[in-house]
This record gives sequence, C-alpha cells and structure tokens, in this order.
Amino acid sequence: MAGRLSPRARRGALGLGALTLAVLAAHLLLLRGAQGLHDRWMPETPEPDRLEAAFVRELQQAPPPPPPQGTQGKVGTPPPKLSPTPASTDGLAPLSRDEAASAPPPPEVRALVAPSALAVSDAVGEFIPGVEWPLSTELDYQLTGDFRGPVYGDARVQWLRSGAHYQVHLEAWVGPSIAPLMSRRLSSDGEITPEGLAPRRFDEVTGGLAGGNRHATLLFDVGGVRMADGRREPVADGTQDAASQFVQLTWMFLTGRQVAQGDQLIQQPLALPRNVHLWRYKVRDLEDVATPLGPIPAWHIDSDMDDPRGDMQAEFWLAPSLQFMPVRVRIWQDRPRDPRTHIDLVLKRPPRQAMAAAAPASGAASGPTAAPASSPL
Repeated sequence: MAGRLSPRARRGALGLGALTLAVLAAHLLLLRGAQGLHDRWMPETPEPDRLEAAFVRELQQAPPPPPPQGTQGKVGTPPPKLSPTPASTDGLAPLSRDEAASAPPPPEVRALVAPSALAVSDAVGEFIPGVEWPLSTELDYQLTGDFRGPVYGDARVQWLRSGAHYQVHLEAWVGPSIAPLMSRRLSSDGEITPEGLAPRRFDEVTGGLAGGNRHATLLFDVGGVRMADGRREPVADGTQDAASQFVQLTWMFLTGRQVAQGDQLIQQPLALPRNVHLWRYKVRDLEDVATPLGPIPAWHIDSDMDDPRGDMQAEFWLAPSLQFMPVRVRIWQDRPRDPRTHIDLVLKRPPRQAMAAAAPASGAASGPTAAPASSPL
C-alpha cells in the first residue's frame, strides 16, 4: 500500500529521529555550559567610577631623599647612636659623657633619621595617607613590541587617590587610540593602608578591532579572592594584583622598605586572573634607560619566575629621580613559551601630577579632586 514504510525504512527513520534528538540535547548542554561560563567570567557588578584628578604640573627629576642609613628594608629600626664625646669645633669645652647621652641630636642627624618626605602619617582614627604616597600622577609611554610582527602604539598609567581610596589604571593600545587594533586595560581599585595597598577589585579588559571583547574580574575579601573563573582562593596579607604591584613597589623603594641595590630578591604575593602566586622579582642593577627625555638612571627589576603557569610576566625600571616611578615596563603574554610576543613601554614625556590639597587640621595630606581625568578608551 502506498505511503506505508518498510520495516527497514521505519528503523532508519527512528534512528534518524534519535540522532536528531541527541544532537539537540548536546547543543542545549553546550549552550547552557557557555552561558554558565559567560556568567562566571563577566563581572557581576559594574566597575567603580574613576576617581577624578587634574594633572597640572610636570614632575621634574630630582635626587630622592635618602632613607635612614642602616634601616634600608627594615621598618621601625631605632636611630643610630651618636658619639658620646663629640670633638669641640667652636672653642667650647666638649660635652661630658652624661651630657652627650642626654643631648638631642643635631639637626642634620635628626633629618637623616626621619626625613620629612618619608614620614608616615600619624593621624589618629581613620587612616589618612601622608606625604609618603605620591600625589595623583599620569605617565604617558610610547609602545613598541611584537605580536606576529612589529607593533606600535601608546600607553598610559594613572595613579589616582582621594584620601585612602586609590585606583591604578594601566591602558595600552596598538594603533590609533580612536580605533585601536588591539587594546588592554588593567585597573585596580582599593584602599591605602599603613602596610601599603589593599586591592578590593581588579579588572582586565581586552578589546580593539582584533582583540575581541574580553573582561576578567577579581574580587578581594578578607583572606581571599574570587578568581575570574569563579573559584575562591586564599591570599596572604599584602597580596597585590597586576596593576597595583607597580605602585606598591614604588612605595616600598621610596620609603626604604625595599633595598635599592643589585642582586636583591623581592617576594610579592600576586593574585592574577588565572592563579595566585608568591611572585619573585630580582633587582638587577642601576641602568640608564634611553627615553625621549634623555637617559634616565633606573633600577632594573626583572621577573624571576620559572613557571608563571600561563600568567603575564613583567619587568620594569624604577627611576629614583622620579619618585621611583616606572620609566620603562616590558610585559610578556607567556614568556617561557613565547619570549618574542611582548610589549615595551618607555616614558615619552615628564610625568604630570595633581597639586597637593590643603592639609587638614591633623596635618596629613590627602588626594586632590578636580576635573575628570581623560581616558583613551
């Protein structure tokens, strides 16, 4: 009879139907998995508003105030003892041993023990950062590198602070800033504490015509961090992110908490988008960095990690004459496997800083607020 299928045809139709259902089920599972991955990678809350600052003066090179002798890398070391019987130089009789022991140190020794530029804020109650923290600063860099061939562009770093609230934004783009071929932004938002920076949130945004649109977020809480893939990992006190680490190290060198001399090892806990590390840096040497401003002496600090587990690696040069700010930064996507792919940032004009705000009654300095800072993205 017409329209009736043979047993073999019916079996074939049933098999085709089962295969179709299996394919549909697989697609639904893939879509559900993709949605779950999307929800875990995308930030749950919008990024914090960018702090405001008006950069109105150029930072000129100047010798940094020396940290207290004998206290480099040691916080809270007592001042050096004075000679109990100083020699007379003005025709007067020298002090007795008891008089010398009780006499206050001369002005030049007092300045050496506690230079004003390194004095830590002694505010009572809520912590207010003092002059040991740089004012809001903007640094512009020229970008070169290699990504399947030579690349050229620009980069900008902004250190922004308002009271104890800080932000760090590192933005780099290949090609024109209006329509970059590729761009990447690293942003850190958190608090300034007596022990340094305490990140609360980190965002890594990749975009541009060839860069796609990817966004990874880390959220810090007490003793831990939620990674970009949703995992929560424990972290040690003092852990930094990929952006805040540069300012943290600047502060450590500026205040003498870190020794500024060659062959020194720096261990810094880092929370990066993929992993939490106890990162190692090695202070190499004081080198002249060639810049459009001329050669600038800077301490070369290089990554000393054999296995970064796929995370980006950086080396940088901190200039003592510019408040230990980075005059050069080199970043690799995966240095052990692909040492050729990198970007190299070199300072192209003097850093610009905000003016210091009027000091409150306690005498502690706080960050300025003014017109919004411009952003290339």
